Amino acid sequence: MNYLILKSIIEATVVNFKCKDCGSSIVEWNLNVLWTAGNSINMEVICPNCKAQWVIKAEIGLVNQLNNPDMMSNIKSTLKWIGQFIVPTNWTSVESINDTDILSIRDNIKKSKSIEDLFKL
Repeated sequence: MNYLILKSIIEATVVNFKCKDCGSSIVEWNLNVLWTAGNSINMEVICPNCKAQWVIKAEIGLVNQLNNPDMMSNIKSTLKWIGQFIVPTNWTSVESINDTDILSIRDNIKKSKSIEDLFKL
């Protein structure tokens, strides 16, 4: 299994897993990879709070349909539909942050004794 895919599955598991017994979250140390093969992975999760053990099975389905004209047509129409909601912006008229702005912010931070002072300046 590709390392980036494996890492992504583990990160998603850590972020989304809640113990069904006590509702606790987990960290990476509570997860053990039991088995990987091809596009499948089996993991064991041990709840840090109640010590319940869970087995998670994940499988990645890879899409290899770029030569399929129907799929390409669907992708193009979806992108066109999404493009309707993007508001065009004239980026050339937008002023960017320059060195003077950064120095001014630094000076204001030095003069401030609290957040309220910073916003009053």
